[in-house]
This record gives sequence, C-alpha cells and structure tokens, in this order.
Amino acid sequence: MIYKNKLIETIQYKVDAVTVSPLSIKDGDDNLKLDNTTGKFYIPGSSVAGAFRNYYENYINNHMHHENNLFGGTDTGMNKLVCYDAFAAGQQIISSRPGLRIDRRTLTDYRFFSAGKKVGSKFKRHFLNDGVRFIFVFELNNYNGVDGFENIKSQFELLLAAFSAGDILLGNNKMIGFGRFEVNSVHKTEYNLCKYEDVYNYLLKKRHYIDITELILNNKSDLKNVRFKIKAKTTTPVLIKDEVVRSSREPDGINLKNSNNEYIIPGSSLKGVLRARAEKLAKTFPCINSKVLTNIFGVESNNEDEAHISRFVCYDTIIKNAAIGIYNKVKIDYFTGGVQKHALMSEETVMGDLEIECAFNTFGLEQYDKEIGLLLLVLRDLCTENLNVGGGYAVGRGYIKADTLELIHGQKMIYNFNSPDKLVEEQFNSYISKLMVG
Repeated sequence: MIYKNKLIETIQYKVDAVTVSPLSIKDGDDNLKLDNTTGKFYIPGSSVAGAFRNYYENYINNHMHHENNLFGGTDTGMNKLVCYDAFAAGQQIISSRPGLRIDRRTLTDYRFFSAGKKVGSKFKRHFLNDGVRFIFVFELNNYNGVDGFENIKSQFELLLAAFSAGDILLGNNKMIGFGRFEVNSVHKTEYNLCKYEDVYNYLLKKRHYIDITELILNNKSDLKNVRFKIKAKTTTPVLIKDEVVRSSREPDGINLKNSNNEYIIPGSSLKGVLRARAEKLAKTFPCINSKVLTNIFGVESNNEDEAHISRFVCYDTIIKNAAIGIYNKVKIDYFTGGVQKHALMSEETVMGDLEIECAFNTFGLEQYDKEIGLLLLVLRDLCTENLNVGGGYAVGRGYIKADTLELIHGQKMIYNFNSPDKLVEEQFNSYISKLMVG
C-alpha cells in the first residue's frame, strides 16, 4: 500500500517535444482524444507509460525476468515512474488520409460484412498533423531509500534517449510511422525530501531545472532498432492519390501532402510495397523461411500464440525539390475494360529528391541476420528501379534510383550505388547469404 512507503527522493523531468509524423490517439468512440475542459488534444499518461514500459521490458530489463525495477511489480514494490498527461500546445490541425484494408491471403483489398451488408475496404485515418508541440512531465520516485536508485535513474534516461531517437512511438498506427517525436529539450529538477528546504520547494512546486538535453540526445549507444536510410531521386513521376473532392479547375488526382503542404510518400504505401515484394521473394525462393516474413511483418491469427505484430516501420517520406506535371487520360470502365466516352480526366504527378527511412524492431529476437538479409533484398529492388511505389505501374510510374543505402546495425554501413564499396558490399552479402542458406 502507498502509505507504507516513505518517499525519500523525487526527480521531475520536463520534455519538450514536437511530432515529426502524424499522431493518432483515439478515445472509446474511435475519435481523436480531446480534453473537454481545455479543448486540447492530449496523450494520456497511461499511453505514455505503456509505450515506455513495453520498450523497457523488451530491451533494457529483458534479462531481469520478473524484476521490474522502474515500473514496479510483486518483487520490486510499487511503480517508481509517474507519467502525466501531455497536452498539445499551439496550433492543432486535424487531417485524414485514405487507407485500404488488405486481405493477406490474396493480397487484394479486404471486404467484410457488417449488419448483413457488404462493406468496402477503403477507410479514413484521422490524425493530428506533424509539427505539434507537446510538453511531457515525468516523476521518478525513490521510496524507502531503494538500493540502486542511480541505476534506475540511468535506465529511465536511456528510455528518454530511445524516445528522442524515434524508437518509442506513441498512439495508433505506429507500424506505419505514426507517433514519432523529435525532442527539443529535456530538463530535470531533483528534490531530497530528507531536507527541509527541498520539502518546502517541492510542496510549493518551486523547480530549479537543469538542462540535460545534450546528455539525453547523445545517449544512443545502446539503441536496439536496425535502421535503413535511402537517399534517392525519382526517375519517373509518382502519384499516391489524395482522395479529396476537387473543383472543376483542379486536377482529378493529386499526390498526398503533409501539414506543411509538402508532397509525401506515406509510410503505409511504402510498407505495403515492400511487404508485397518480400512475400513474392519468399514464394520464389523456397529457402526463405516463412518465419522470417512473420518476424518482420507480423501475422494475423485468431490464436493469440500465433499472432504477432509487425516489427518493421516505414516513416512518411517528403518529396523534396518537387516538380509537378499534369497528365491527361481517359477513364476506364473497370467492368468492361473499355474506355468510358466523354470521360477525360487529369492527374498531377510529382518528381523530386527522397530520403527514405525505415526501422526494424528486434525485440524478442536473438538472431535476426536473415531478416536483415530479406529487407536488404527488397530495398535493393526499390533502389535500382525494379520496384515501384504508388499507382500507375502499367504506365511506368513510381520508380526511384538511389545514390546511397545506409544500414545502421551496431555500426553505420553506407553503400554508394555510384561508387560501390567492396567491404560494405561483402557485409550486405553476408546477411543475404545467411538468408539463402535456409
């Protein structure tokens, strides 16, 4: 019980962070979570604690088995970390984005029945735009003079480092890159509650914050995600349609944009393309174990022991130095396959520079060289104009050509397609060789 625990010391952390990807925190009615008093969107402390605890138990404390020193347990006592609700500051803009439910067995759009009626596979994802500032507040408490509290403090600050690196995502749709934050600053203040002055300041909420931003942002040596980064250019126009009703003077189809009015390739579109190619490779090469696919992209199952969420995340890619082009075409009657008369339409495509970023979460895996090998094969196809993104495959749209492919796995390895490094090539091939052994 809480009254049996004596609070000896408390440390308060204030984290100033901004969303760098869409954020979706839903309430019970599937609406974005809104505080009725302030009218602001917010992230519940329970959601923050859940995301932090999941990372803590999978990576930082996974070798301790039943001992959860930071979040508490039957062996270690009550929770030592308090996570407060985080409220949005400044301008808040809600947007939506079309989504498509996919049947993984047929790789086609998924249709289901609701109340006896057939329901379409398209839906809308509603979210809070990127660029929204949040203030996160945490309290780390030392009850009864726990031994090793300094180690507990170091563990929590490592969690903050993982959050600042984008390894801890918040909210819904995390597997397509939602809920990623960039940390602007981290401050902390400490109270020794055995001292009268500190007790006085604590009760009156007088805080003397110390800036530890640099310490947190540079504390990334133990981060566990495997990262892939691609610098590339489009070689053919890209079109990932934003399904918005437009006036007669505007093109019928236009590429998706973010809150800054920049053209993007959504993480969901990129991940869908990469997954489809990975599944095709697995069918082509029998030596590629289906478990490798499951470890990367997850699997849906009615059996809880067999189901697994995806470990692979693709973030939205901004199309920089964008150049647009208007193409006119005639609509097709999808029932007959013929041309619809008097149905001319126009589409606005985009070309430009890309910096694609993906991450592979290694939690629960002791060995994952084969998974890295499969992802390298798929990304190689994307980088060498052998895999397209978006619509218009039949007319040659959506191809890119990469300058570099970067893999961060313990160390940084950069493969330059224009002047290949033999050593990096051998390292990449070593992962692919392990995959092909079966």
